[in-house]
Amino acid sequence: MGQQGKNSNMPSFGHGTGRWFTLATMIRKPGALAQLAIITLALGMGACRKDAARPQWDVDITAPLVKTSLTIGDLIPDSILSSDAGGNISILYTFELFSLALDTVLTAPDTSFRYTYALPFAGPVQLQPGTTINASNEVTEFDLQDLQLTQLIIRSGQLEMVATNMINGPVTGDFTLPAATLAGTPFHMQLMAAPGTPSSPSTTTASRALDGYAFDLRGPDLNTVNAMASALNYTIAPGGAPVTITDQDSLLAVVAYHGIIPQYASGSFGTHDIPVDPATTDLDLFSSVSGTLDLDQVSARLRITNGIGVDARANIHYIRSENSTSGQSVDLTGSITAGPVNIDRALDLGHTFLAAQNLFDLNEGNSNIDLFLENLPDRIGYAMDLTINPLGDVSNGHDFLYYESRLNAALEVDIPLRLIANDLTLRKLLAVDLPGTADAHALQSGTLHLFAENGFPFSAHVELAVTGPDGQVITVLPTGGTVLAGTLGPNGLVAGSTSSRLDFQVDPELMSVIHQTGTLQITAVFNTADQGQHVQILDSYRMDLQLTMDANYMVNGNE
Repeated sequence: MGQQGKNSNMPSFGHGTGRWFTLATMIRKPGALAQLAIITLALGMGACRKDAARPQWDVDITAPLVKTSLTIGDLIPDSILSSDAGGNISILYTFELFSLALDTVLTAPDTSFRYTYALPFAGPVQLQPGTTINASNEVTEFDLQDLQLTQLIIRSGQLEMVATNMINGPVTGDFTLPAATLAGTPFHMQLMAAPGTPSSPSTTTASRALDGYAFDLRGPDLNTVNAMASALNYTIAPGGAPVTITDQDSLLAVVAYHGIIPQYASGSFGTHDIPVDPATTDLDLFSSVSGTLDLDQVSARLRITNGIGVDARANIHYIRSENSTSGQSVDLTGSITAGPVNIDRALDLGHTFLAAQNLFDLNEGNSNIDLFLENLPDRIGYAMDLTINPLGDVSNGHDFLYYESRLNAALEVDIPLRLIANDLTLRKLLAVDLPGTADAHALQSGTLHLFAENGFPFSAHVELAVTGPDGQVITVLPTGGTVLAGTLGPNGLVAGSTSSRLDFQVDPELMSVIHQTGTLQITAVFNTADQGQHVQILDSYRMDLQLTMDANYMVNGNE
């Protein structure tokens, strides 16, 4: 049976002569178990005779085992707790719902362009070494679907050129993009093609990185979109013999753009829907909490941050609080789920952007945010659809995005820890260092005493259990009991801590199990004394615990 008292004292016991009572008194001191082992060894050696068995004695001892404290940080991570000047604690926590990156808005597909040169007549024509052939000088148009881009800066990507030569002589190919520049210098690459014939052409490949190049996609007259001039020339290798060609001798170049990832893009991104598939995100805010909470004055805000230079409109079908342990779910209700949510565009600063912050406040007056959080969710589910530029090209072709641009939504909660606790459960592991090993120990049986100084405004039913290395409970110790709540003052705050003592019986079999694992789990189930009154939690509240043991110790036993 558990015992409770305002000023409980640690008991002490002794058997036999005054010598053994002295040992029991010594063992209450720090390091006492180690001292006892030394004394026991000395006694055993002094009594040892070659022709006699070792004598045995049993001694009752009292020894401290563990000291620890429980604070609000054991329920809620310290990193998300905030306290004001009066010590009142609040939970400030942000969890992301979804995030859309630039590939949601802009995807640059791999694209290839063919440039073919052949004589426009039968020939033959003799070309002298050093002769330049103007094979192509045209405008290349990129197929970007409903995107109409005027500028594109490449973060990474490759341009690959494959030249097929059917001319019986070496040829140098020069490919230029006048409107693609890096530090003001137009893109240019050169390729040396070996001789070939119509029946046995040569093939040569070269590639160049496009990282950092800025593409002006307004065309040579600066009046279009998704277009850029290109030029391809061939030169008969100087220093060699003249080359004779006919209309059967041709030069073919395939220019391909691979793996283009934009650093920046601007233009008109069009009006279209972006699917956001139903999904869930894990939430660890209440991972250490079970039971029920009745929260007071909860508030939150939905923050939608738009780093893309487009207006948007979101239709949120649901935001759902899911508790996988209880199986309960609560859908958030309020203005943000009742109709479309308009999202402002980001501001282009030239080399970076200023994201638009769109805030939607939630409180107990305009939503069910308190019930949403009192469900103690470990997952948040959501489903929505998003439309960009719902009103059309209101920017007049000045939509933009950067590689770092994101459109994301997060729910920021502010929970003052003013609550009613009902079976609010906290668990903590305690390492117990007992003398001896699992196979050789002299502690036979006894009683564990848990002394508690409770400064929380909750009473707590406490149990001790032996756990394995994986945290699995092996057995629960009898019998446990209730720790009294701290004493409340007239202002509803704890005016003083309350002392309690709980006793747990340990028989020889259970003692062996504790020796094997060396770990005890303390479980405290908190309840508010007045279930109709919210109680404020302060950062100074704590419960100090000390675990001691009255045990039977067998000298020269099986240690």
